[in-house]
Amino acid sequence: MKPKALIAVDSGKYGTKAILSHSKEHYVYFRTKMQEVTTSLDIDVPAGSYVVKHNGKTYILGNMVDESYSSYDLSKEKEIHRLSIYVAITELLKQANIHPSTVDLKVAVNIPISAYKDATSKKRYLEFIENFNNPIMIEVNGVPFMFELHNTIAVFEGVGAVFHDVKQSKQVNTTVLDLGGLNATLCQHDGLTPNFNSMVVSNNGCNILKGKIGRMINEQFGIAVAPNDLERIIHDGYLMFEGAIVADSHHLIEQIKDAHFQEIISFAKSRGYTFNNTTITFCGGGALLLHNCIKQYFPHAKIVVNPQFANVKSFLSILKIKNNV
Repeated sequence: MKPKALIAVDSGKYGTKAILSHSKEHYVYFRTKMQEVTTSLDIDVPAGSYVVKHNGKTYILGNMVDESYSSYDLSKEKEIHRLSIYVAITELLKQANIHPSTVDLKVAVNIPISAYKDATSKKRYLEFIENFNNPIMIEVNGVPFMFELHNTIAVFEGVGAVFHDVKQSKQVNTTVLDLGGLNATLCQHDGLTPNFNSMVVSNNGCNILKGKIGRMINEQFGIAVAPNDLERIIHDGYLMFEGAIVADSHHLIEQIKDAHFQEIISFAKSRGYTFNNTTITFCGGGALLLHNCIKQYFPHAKIVVNPQFANVKSFLSILKIKNNV
């Protein structure tokens, strides 16, 4: 019998995170951006970027792709996510020096709560990820791979670090706020059991926040900013125009972040969240971006270390439990 190789993948709208557990753990992270190209490529591909050939088409995927090729579609049943999952798997196999034919691949992938709660949507999504029970043939950075996916597990977004630290989590009630690229996902867990009715999604993700900041800059300062500019502005916390920091830009950006965070909390309260007698945990890339807001309004809340990897670490723990590893 082949040894099991466990791979957990969380392909979000902003970034794709994945972990392989075999003899040891391997990690990969790259931006979820994809551009189809129709000309032959002869380029040096930096780390975190990939030239992908699949089904007769060629794509550039990852960090080097322009921000304008980010996905703003609420569905994960899209080629950008399927190929991101496949590339994450191949990158991890390469890191671990594993040929896919020598192991029994066991994979867990993320799925939006709306699809997770609907049996038909979940089944259709898993069939899509598993390539409708056909072998997956893909070339990544000039290296061909062929593997099959069967009995893939779909885990809902918003599980946070609950299953990563099972001993602690099963003793408490935990409210998870997963601040992602396109959505903010909320779920309350009684020990390890998610409360079905508490699973809700707000569209106040980080990409929406970027749009608000872009509009403010245009309206307040008369400056047009491109998607690539916004990524740097968000990172820096201020606007720089022609080499000079624009006065008041930092203050206005912080105001927008504060209002955005308040919208997320107001949405949660409108859906029955009181935040009473529960351990409040923030995860997802937005937890880093909104760190100051979280600490101001929820000073006793926990921001998960490496919050982008919180979900995928729980995915891996669930895989281990289900596969008796």
